[in-house]
Amino acid sequence: LRFSLISITSQGQDVYLSKERFEQGRNFANKIWNASRFVLMNLDKEKVRIDLCVFFNKEDLDLVNRWILSRFYSTLKEVNKLLDNFKFNEALNLLYSFFWHEFCDWYLEIIKSDIKNINNQIVMYKVLEKYLRILHPFMPFITEEIWQKLPHQGKSIMIQSWPHIQEQIIDKKTESKMNLIFEIIAKIRNMRQEIDIDPKKEIAVFISTNNKINRELTNSLSQEIKSLAKLNVLEIKNRYMHTKSSITSIIKDIHITIPLEGLVDIEKEKQKLDSRIKTLTSQIKAKENLLSNKEFVKKADKEIVEKEKVKVKELRDILKRVELIKNELQ
Repeated sequence: LRFSLISITSQGQDVYLSKERFEQGRNFANKIWNASRFVLMNLDKEKVRIDLCVFFNKEDLDLVNRWILSRFYSTLKEVNKLLDNFKFNEALNLLYSFFWHEFCDWYLEIIKSDIKNINNQIVMYKVLEKYLRILHPFMPFITEEIWQKLPHQGKSIMIQSWPHIQEQIIDKKTESKMNLIFEIIAKIRNMRQEIDIDPKKEIAVFISTNNKINRELTNSLSQEIKSLAKLNVLEIKNRYMHTKSSITSIIKDIHITIPLEGLVDIEKEKQKLDSRIKTLTSQIKAKENLLSNKEFVKKADKEIVEKEKVKVKELRDILKRVELIKNELQ
């Protein structure tokens, strides 16, 4: 309830309550509880009682752990600024995004296979415990309940100090590197969806780039990419060459290729793509006819007209991508 009300209450504007917002608050509380339970189930409580600054300076942490620590303190820094300017809803939405998308969707998923590693244990615990302290003013009951189950000092989270910024831990280069890895994984997932490959089915992927830094980066995190993108083969090459019966996407200077031979029926896939091209072309034409109707443009709200224009652009982009996939299957 508190999350839902705060997240929609911005300065100087009316509040529009909706059932969906409260459902979002409920889902977030569930996410916090389940993620914290997962951490507690896998936490060796006797090994994580260490000062984070001493630990960070002493240990040679891998890229993933350096990334989540940097993202935590970058988020804390931004939250502090927002709170100083009384932008409570923006601060809470930022905390929501960090926990759900970065800590849960990426970090916990990456370390899951090696969760007993002492560095993973300490970083996982430290980020969660400090995050609960920041979230506490917004969501006091669930944070207190979870904090009491974690290793802690003192009687209540309510009287713990606010985490202070560790500037030396914030590393924008590390954040940028991990963002590229996440882009690659997300792109592979999207490509699978485009041609209806079962998300659980392991496939082969070729990554090609003549950028040595990006090649070394993808090599160093190849196991993480394979695990999160559900791959059984990942080949990293220094030069892109078109492969017959495959689809390719590009991120910056990186070509991502999925060979489809033996994976899908190429002829059936072409037929499906032809059908989709016809549907998209028809949808675009209908919306263009609507937008060319002067009476509609004159009478409709500006917001509706703008939404229709945006939709046309989105449909054109999708059509362009589908046509490209079809051409690659020739």
